Amino acid sequence: MSKEEVLEKIKEYIDCVRWKFASTMPEHPHEYTVREWNYEEEDAFIIFVKYIRGYGYQKRFFKKMITYCDIGDYTYWTMGAPIEETVVINRKER
Repeated sequence: MSKEEVLEKIKEYIDCVRWKFASTMPEHPHEYTVREWNYEEEDAFIIFVKYIRGYGYQKRFFKKMITYCDIGDYTYWTMGAPIEETVVINRKER
């Protein structure tokens, strides 16, 4: 798949999954989706995580370096666990 095809698949994933407000972190407003909420989209979840890590940029969040990726009006990130252990994709408006 080309980068453009991958990005199109990611945009479809973004539009079809449930995003929940992270109420436990109101000082850092953002939403998240959980891998197991969308079993039928497992492949797209993995593609998205790889895209964030492959095309994103590093930025410090407190003492931890996080890889962020901007798509549309949002910035997306994971917490950096190995892909097989990654269960959440976060996002916030830019």
